Amino acid sequence: LGDFVAGGRNHLDLQLVEVGLLIGLRHGCAAMLIDLISIVSFLGIAIAVYFSGSAAVQAKRDRLRSRLWGGVDQENPLSDAVLERLGNTDRNTPLDQEIRRAGWYRPTARRDFLSFRNTTVLFVMIICGVIAVGFGPGQRHLAARTVLVGIGGVILCWAIPRIYLRNVGNRRVMRIRRALPDALDLMSMCLTGGLSLTESFAHVSREIEFAYPDLSLELMIVKRQSELRSSDFAFDQFARRIDAPEIISLSSLITQGQRLGTDVVTSIREYADNIRLRRRQTADERSNKAGVKMLFPLTMCLLPSVFIILWGPSALELYTFLRGFQGASAQ
Repeated sequence: LGDFVAGGRNHLDLQLVEVGLLIGLRHGCAAMLIDLISIVSFLGIAIAVYFSGSAAVQAKRDRLRSRLWGGVDQENPLSDAVLERLGNTDRNTPLDQEIRRAGWYRPTARRDFLSFRNTTVLFVMIICGVIAVGFGPGQRHLAARTVLVGIGGVILCWAIPRIYLRNVGNRRVMRIRRALPDALDLMSMCLTGGLSLTESFAHVSREIEFAYPDLSLELMIVKRQSELRSSDFAFDQFARRIDAPEIISLSSLITQGQRLGTDVVTSIREYADNIRLRRRQTADERSNKAGVKMLFPLTMCLLPSVFIILWGPSALELYTFLRGFQGASAQ
């Protein structure tokens, strides 16, 4: 009997050891899976950043090689260097276009933006990785949640700066479009007074510096680019930087007027009146749409409360009357 009991205990101990090994193996596999996901995510982002940087470096090498081989006409290196600081649009990537629309004309604007975004992403990755690794074997569910939060934080840190940049550019373009008719009136007065087109741009830029600083900066850039290259190049760059219908039409109007020898003053004055007319028509259209847009909120939010106020007392009186009538008939 004693040998039988001892054998049963040994068998039970072996089963407990097997169960413990299975539990430990499961926890170990879960921990390895979480660590593997973290490592793969980090390596994937690192490889993406590496290849994007390699593509940028290769593009710069190709530009330098084309200049050395004479593939790019570089008649005046000094003017090209100055134009790079004045918002030259030779780099037409979507990010560069959005940076110019936002008015960030520093030579290091692109580098600063990418450095801030990538540094923020890397900081979030490191913090979440350290927190996830710091959890013990019994807290792997918290580590998994931390990894998920880290992935969401990386996505947000990657997307939010670009969204902010786009919103800043859109607001700036809207301010320039609102200021354009007044600037065109001043420009037509300057041209009528005998100033040249470049001098009129400089004068209008000084006059509207405090009222419309964004348009003032753009007109000053157009003036300086006209002095360094040509007016056609300056207006083409102006249209590319702002990328608004009014600016594109204005650039085409002035460029064609100079080429054909037409009266630019009359064209500018009529174009300013046309912009005001279209703005007035847009305001009328929005006011006419306001009634239709307010119909749904009015129906869903205001009318139920009106019905309750108007029909509530009558419904209560009717309910009291019917209840009293039923009691009287029962008696």
